[in-house]
Amino acid sequence: MPLMEFIGVSKDFAGSPVFSGVSFKVEPGDRLGIVGPNGSGKSTLLRILTGEDDDYRGTVVRSPRLKFGYAPQYPEFPPGATCVEAACGPALELRARLRELEHVMGGATGRSLDAALSGYGVIREEYDELGGDDAEERARRKLDKAGLGGRSDTPVDKLSGGEQNVLALVRALAADPALLVLDEPGNHLDFRGLAWLESFLGNLRSALVIVSHDRILLDRSVKRILELEGGRGTVWAGGFSRYRLEKGRSLASQGADWQADRKRIERLEALVKRFREIASTRPDPSWGKRLRARVSQLAREKGKATERPESGGSRITVSFARTDSRSDIAIDVRGYSRSFGDRVLFDGASFDLLVGERVALVGQNGSGKTTLVRDLVERGSWDDDTLRIGPSQRIGYCAQAQEVFRRDRTMLAEFEALGALERETRALLGKFGFGWGDLDKTLGSLSGGELNRLQIARAVFLKANLLVLDEPTNHLDIPSREAVEEGLEDFDGTILVVSHDRWFLERTTDRILFIEDGRVLPYEGSFAEFMRDKAPPFVQGVSKGMESRGRRVGKNGSARADERSPAFLEERIVALERKKAGLERTVAAAVASREYADASKRSTDLARVNDMIEKLYAQWR
Repeated sequence: MPLMEFIGVSKDFAGSPVFSGVSFKVEPGDRLGIVGPNGSGKSTLLRILTGEDDDYRGTVVRSPRLKFGYAPQYPEFPPGATCVEAACGPALELRARLRELEHVMGGATGRSLDAALSGYGVIREEYDELGGDDAEERARRKLDKAGLGGRSDTPVDKLSGGEQNVLALVRALAADPALLVLDEPGNHLDFRGLAWLESFLGNLRSALVIVSHDRILLDRSVKRILELEGGRGTVWAGGFSRYRLEKGRSLASQGADWQADRKRIERLEALVKRFREIASTRPDPSWGKRLRARVSQLAREKGKATERPESGGSRITVSFARTDSRSDIAIDVRGYSRSFGDRVLFDGASFDLLVGERVALVGQNGSGKTTLVRDLVERGSWDDDTLRIGPSQRIGYCAQAQEVFRRDRTMLAEFEALGALERETRALLGKFGFGWGDLDKTLGSLSGGELNRLQIARAVFLKANLLVLDEPTNHLDIPSREAVEEGLEDFDGTILVVSHDRWFLERTTDRILFIEDGRVLPYEGSFAEFMRDKAPPFVQGVSKGMESRGRRVGKNGSARADERSPAFLEERIVALERKKAGLERTVAAAVASREYADASKRSTDLARVNDMIEKLYAQWR
């Protein structure tokens, strides 16, 4: 019996549909990822699944006495609670209610005593089922495994955002659930935290339903994808990469069928038009009969015709102008030091970026990444002794806290302050998914994703040739992230980016600067190569099995990687992943331009590359 089943579930807000007729099952041990554009109803569906929202049409069937744990996207904790208290879940609340009833029973008689006894029995059964008497001890063990063992007695409000997300996950496990439901669990986690989360989900015994924009996390933690798009729900087999592959092939096939049906309908429409002209000029009743037959045939063909495929691509288009630079140096940092009280973030750090380089700045949460990039933008100049910015560099800054904007201004006023004409602003922001009515909204009313889109639009308007990006894809859905990636791939200027989106970093950067012991150290290679070579102890467990870099000598006497070694397999995987990304873009572009035959051919190539990657991963593991 399934743990959970949705049968034709529909939801709307004030008459506006969110999704309609969504059906899927969650079996014991299942692993289901939910994806879709912002606003497609992912979090709403989770609230229906967990019983928080019962205002829907359709049927939701849950197995009897189903226990599930839920970690929402924005977790809330009791005011003043410590980590161990929060991690106990409902056990402490049930214990408090039992104590209240014990007090009531001490002075109750007759019916009042009977009612108190009855209520006490129900609560006590639930409390015992949760193992309430041992709740604190079990919570401390879970906190320790999650890396929060030293924070058990710390108030929750003293934790970072990433630590609170981990705590919400620990709390969701308090009841030993058969079904774990997670909404963006990777938010605010650094690479070490993401590595822990992937390892945890890999060893999970319960079923899993997870909403996430982290494409690598989805690839490594789920077996099926539920896509919410255009108000409909579609289930695809496999992780994120397999879903993207199969969706591309399906769109190509559907497009070919749509084109064939469209041609057939056009021929029938031409015949109907011709027969109607003949029937109107000839008294022969046989022509009227033939006309009616063709009209009926046309109606049947239209009724069963394949729908035109919708690629579901991004609503935004990111395109940077060609850049120019009269210098070789984009950024030159010498002897940079920064402290907050007794805490030293940087102690004489030095590094440089040449014009045209694409560099990721990485480090653990709290290592000073945001402080460094903010200082570069606010203090940097060619005349500064420590933070030098090339004299011909125009900085486009996307701030993590989005402080580049005045929140009391409208979009239109903000761009007018930059020197933009109204028609320029409307044309530019239209490419970033903003309608005419949006331009009069104050920036303080916008969502995090809208503000990040606006920051990137600002960099485009400024014709920046040096992009300093601090978590530019935060709050963006997957199609929007891919649109930003495509725009950055065509950008010919310099990029310095801070991000926890591993897929994004691998696609947009080719060199790494990593923060360690107050220094900024270079790594000449891609992000995947950095994770392989430099992760331990920076990210424990991520590069397990990659430390052995076997080499052997080829026929020409030169050393090359053993084809069975982890290093060689890693190199092949990275190369094929890049080829796969290019093919995915080609398929999407072909579908969008209705070149379905080409899309089908490229989909076959994509399937072949994907199979090769999966075989290499199997050997690597």
